[in-house]
Amino acid sequence: MEESGNFEQELQAALSKKAEWFNGQQLPQMLGDYRMLHTIVKNLFELLTKKSLIIPDPYRLDKRISEIVIPDTKPFPEGDIAKEMGLRFSDYELMLDFICTYFRFSLDNLTLPKIKKLVEFNACIEWDNLSPNSAKTNTKSLSMVISNAKSGAQPVMVSMLGDAIQKSSDCLKKINAEIAELVSFQKESYKGQIRQKIIANPGFNKEAASTSEGELAEIKRLFPKIMGKTPLYNDLVGELIKEDFDFKRDKLRADIFTRLQIKAAVKKDETAKKKGPDTKAMLIETVFAIGGLAPTIQTLHQKLEEDFKILFSKKQGFFKALAAAFKRAFKLKEKELTVTVTLKDPKTEVGRSEVIKVNEFMNNIASKSRIYNGIAVRGPEFSKIMGATEESILGFVTKQLSEAKMLFSLINALDIHFKKEVEIINRPKLKGLQIELSALRNSIVAINKKRGEYLAVKEEHEQMKNLGMSTNEK
Repeated sequence: MEESGNFEQELQAALSKKAEWFNGQQLPQMLGDYRMLHTIVKNLFELLTKKSLIIPDPYRLDKRISEIVIPDTKPFPEGDIAKEMGLRFSDYELMLDFICTYFRFSLDNLTLPKIKKLVEFNACIEWDNLSPNSAKTNTKSLSMVISNAKSGAQPVMVSMLGDAIQKSSDCLKKINAEIAELVSFQKESYKGQIRQKIIANPGFNKEAASTSEGELAEIKRLFPKIMGKTPLYNDLVGELIKEDFDFKRDKLRADIFTRLQIKAAVKKDETAKKKGPDTKAMLIETVFAIGGLAPTIQTLHQKLEEDFKILFSKKQGFFKALAAAFKRAFKLKEKELTVTVTLKDPKTEVGRSEVIKVNEFMNNIASKSRIYNGIAVRGPEFSKIMGATEESILGFVTKQLSEAKMLFSLINALDIHFKKEVEIINRPKLKGLQIELSALRNSIVAINKKRGEYLAVKEEHEQMKNLGMSTNEK
């Protein structure tokens, strides 16, 4: 094997730069695309459920997911389509929720086996080929269910369903392209690790590795000891050896650097240097992050509905039920349901009582869910925001952030209240809100960070303006 110190140094530098790009830009973008897909799928799932075209899994909210699991793809009798697609589409939506909320989008977590699982999951419903003639059971069955939803529906509903399918297809195409680039990088990174950890290791016998066969033997000899539980991929090791000994070695090595180029990022950086950061674009990114709250808010709304029913069922004795029936019969106004919770100041730990009007509270959450969904799918709500001034958008972001923090505090207090006030025999029926609250808290932190970054850039622009400098002169 010929010595090529410059190649090794340049390779490791290129790998490091591309890894930084993936963790900083590409993987957050992929997560955003999955969130968009999840929002569309969740809306579609709820629509099909309301129309009784599918029967959702009654235990869906009780499932605990810790890894990517592919929904069932086996054939089933056509007469069972409502039940089977209810279970499978429910599992599909829940898995998207897991991917968006708990799956870590980082290079160290997205190993080749996990990427393979994502690819398999993405393929379980072919949104770009949603047809009753599809060879895939889930794709074919979902197509039939949606066709039934369109039958006799208003033109607006038909258009909405078509739009949901198209947007899901677009999201998945984008995600699959991002995954393909990720796979390519992880393969180069794997080979780079072998070069760095094995071939550059003092225990690697360079004399014995002076031929392709010798290098292969040396790599296999040291691999278990140095790489631990990392799988040995013979095809990738074979590529590495070709890059060292093949007569087309120079071209093979040049191809590596071509694959590791960050063309889009370079172009973006050059534009940023010329014009400076686009502050409105930064705000719109923050608005998109707010739209990403939709699935979490929707799940919290569903769970709160169930928990409130359990809470008030204990208080609805015979005489109260009789009184309620009497009021309904004579059209008398019933007393509004309220819950008093304790909110603690995070700084002083001093508690204060807060009365929650249940109907008003739940309607407010439902309203937020609709607004955030509209943002996530770029509906009328998003179009209205896009046309507003930066000052108005910042006001919207600040208001939503403040209300999200308050909502988190109230729901967290309600969770404590439910666990304390619900009868012991009924407590196992409570849905539990801490998983969604954790997701909400993390989202609030991320939104606040984006808002802070915008304000910092905006302040810098104002300071330069006051000094009579253009933002292009930095």
